[in-house]
Amino acid sequence: MPGRVILLTGPPGAGKTTVAPLLCASAPGPLAVHLETDHFYRVIRKGWLAPWTPESHGQNQVVAAAMMRTAVTYAAGGYEVVADGIITDWVKQVFVDGARDAGVKLDFIVLIPGQAIAAERARTRTADPIADYSPYGALYDLFAAEDAAHAVDTGEVAPKALAARLRAGIEAGRFGLG
Repeated sequence: MPGRVILLTGPPGAGKTTVAPLLCASAPGPLAVHLETDHFYRVIRKGWLAPWTPESHGQNQVVAAAMMRTAVTYAAGGYEVVADGIITDWVKQVFVDGARDAGVKLDFIVLIPGQAIAAERARTRTADPIADYSPYGALYDLFAAEDAAHAVDTGEVAPKALAARLRAGIEAGRFGLG
C-alpha cells in the first residue's frame, strides 16, 4: 500500500525540523522517513549557488525534482515521508505533480508562529543559527499569507502537542492536496 508525502514548511524558526521526527514517530504504519530538504542543497560540492538568487533557478529546479522523486519513491514503497523545508509555490507544484503521477497522497502544512517567536527560535537554534532575521521578513510574510486551511500557528505550542495536533489534522484530511 502506498504511503504519503507530508510537506512541512514555513519560515525559518517555525519548528519544521523539530516536529518532523515526532510526526515520523507517530506515523500510522511501521515505515517513516524524515527528509530534510536542506540536505539536497548541502550535498552539491561544486557549482553550488545560493538558492535565493536569481541565477540559481536552474539548480533549484534540479534540486526540487530530486527532492520530489526521492519523497515519492519512498512513499510508493509504503513509507510516510515528512519533507521539511522551505517549500514555495512552484516547488509545491513539483510535488503535487509527482505525487499525482505516482498515486501517493500529499499533505501540505505551513507552520507559522509569530514573527518575533520565529526570529528568536532561529537565533537560538543549534544548527545554522540566524543572528539577523530581518532578511527573512519577506519570506515570513509569504508563509503568513498562506491559505488558512494549511496554516498552523506554532507559537506557544510544545513540539509534542503540535505533532499530535498535526497528526490529527493529517488523519482527518485537513491538509490534503489534490
